[in-house]
Amino acid sequence: WFTGEAINLLQSAPFTVSETSNRMGLRLNGPELKRKNAAELLSVAVMPGTMQVSPDGQILLLMADAQTTGGYPRIGQLAAVDLHLAAQYQPGKEYHFRQISIEQAEQLWVEQEKKLKTLERDYLLHFS
Repeated sequence: WFTGEAINLLQSAPFTVSETSNRMGLRLNGPELKRKNAAELLSVAVMPGTMQVSPDGQILLLMADAQTTGGYPRIGQLAAVDLHLAAQYQPGKEYHFRQISIEQAEQLWVEQEKKLKTLERDYLLHFS
């Protein structure tokens, strides 16, 4: 759905969070991510972390209260392990994305879960 330039821009250009962002999604301002195909999609399943591209070429990063279906083309999916970080993105501040594999995303999730279990164990040992 997107040009090679759009994919490269997603991984190299800075994006800033718009003041119009909310719990449904973050509108990210950055370079226009151009489509190869101008056709519209049928609505498909989406979830928090889905990166849709609006008709004006800007990213809509779906968050906690996101709808369950959407018709804008999807250019990426934020790793689930990073959703809590995106929830803290500040308007006007620059953010960058980098591509990782599904296997890397899964490994990051496993590592985070191990750290959380260690924190939980240490807390219980200290306060029990």
